[in-house]
Amino acid sequence: MPQHHAISKLQEDIDELSSAIDAQTAILQDLITKRGDARKRLNLLLDPMARLPLEIQSYIFLEACVDEPEDVLNSLPILFLSVCRLWHDIALSTPKLWAKFQLDSTRRGFYYIRFCGFWLQRARNLPLSLTLHGSLRPHKNLLGLLTLLCPRLEDLTIRVSFNELEEQPYIFWRREEGSLSSLKTLSIEPTYDDPYYGNMHEWLDLLHDAPVLLHCTMANTFFVEQEGDELHPNPLTLAFLETLQLGEPHATDTTELARVSQKSSSSVMILRQLTLPALKVLTLSEFDISDDEFIAFLLRSSPPLELFEMTLPHRDQWLHPVVSHCFRLIPTLTTLNLFVLPGYDGEIELFHPFVEVLSSPEVLPNLRALTFHTACPVTIDYDNLSSMLSRRFRSGATPLERFELRFAKQQGRDHAEDLPDEGSRATMRGLVGEGLKIYTGHTVNLL
Repeated sequence: MPQHHAISKLQEDIDELSSAIDAQTAILQDLITKRGDARKRLNLLLDPMARLPLEIQSYIFLEACVDEPEDVLNSLPILFLSVCRLWHDIALSTPKLWAKFQLDSTRRGFYYIRFCGFWLQRARNLPLSLTLHGSLRPHKNLLGLLTLLCPRLEDLTIRVSFNELEEQPYIFWRREEGSLSSLKTLSIEPTYDDPYYGNMHEWLDLLHDAPVLLHCTMANTFFVEQEGDELHPNPLTLAFLETLQLGEPHATDTTELARVSQKSSSSVMILRQLTLPALKVLTLSEFDISDDEFIAFLLRSSPPLELFEMTLPHRDQWLHPVVSHCFRLIPTLTTLNLFVLPGYDGEIELFHPFVEVLSSPEVLPNLRALTFHTACPVTIDYDNLSSMLSRRFRSGATPLERFELRFAKQQGRDHAEDLPDEGSRATMRGLVGEGLKIYTGHTVNLL
């Protein structure tokens, strides 16, 4: 047989075998696909998770990610992608899962910046909830990313060790005016025990760039005005701000109160520069402005306050005229909580001005709940206190519903001497019988 005929015959054989292989490969691929489909149907029968509607599965993923670690590289949304195809598809089809984001400013590598970009793409066009933590001086690449994110931020939490004092404060990256146009919640949560002292005007600039801010929390931060600075003739107006928390006076025992007094205080000086006409909830734990300045804030804001809680300063300044003037400026108030931290002089009848003013139901006419919480021994005139409770419960259009006088437990102290005498107890028990809820003492003393 001539050589060229042999070559032609071999080529035909190869083509025929290739066609047979392709056909068998197609059959094999079809079988693999059918096996995969059969496994999916089996999973639907055996796996309760797989039988749930997509909306329910997405909700479960969102609930699992409520408390996220600071290292987003090992966060749950990333782990979901590698569990199985089903979880991978659910994670990618749930943009809200990626709308909550943590940014570590100590990361400077190209891979981390690129990872952040991929993460945010999966959030699509949803508003973002961002937590910043790390160094006081973000890398220039992160600054660019922050600038890009500003218009989409709805919630911003700044959690950073302010002891790393550097040239520029952490939170004040370069922004255009009004760039935080969607920001509704702002939280400043330093992680270091010592407070952070921020320049007053830089803080105000940050608030100025968030015109629709609804809730603001600032813990362990003090506002510093530069030498020679004067009050601005037109304080910044945040027309929509409903909640402002400067520090955290809440506590349940002496240890916790001591911690709060040292770590969670925030100065009230910033109120000198603010007008808040929509404010409903105000929390103050470091009262470092004068009575006149605080009254001026209330006068120009005319806030519809519903809840006011305050740590009383370590000085005898809240006298009857001051308290009366303040309370008459917030007639909408329904809940009043007053706290005393360790270090107060117990010989002063601390709550006397408040008891005297509140004896008239015309002051704070809508008050329903009143709490006095003290971490140190104080003098209480229980006769006047029980008389005040009687008037507010039995007179006025809106009767008082709940009163609490709480003493933090102190080791080695007999709290029995802090409690009312039998006459005052009898009066209070009578009010309890009529429906007023009264708690006085600590966890084991209940009237």
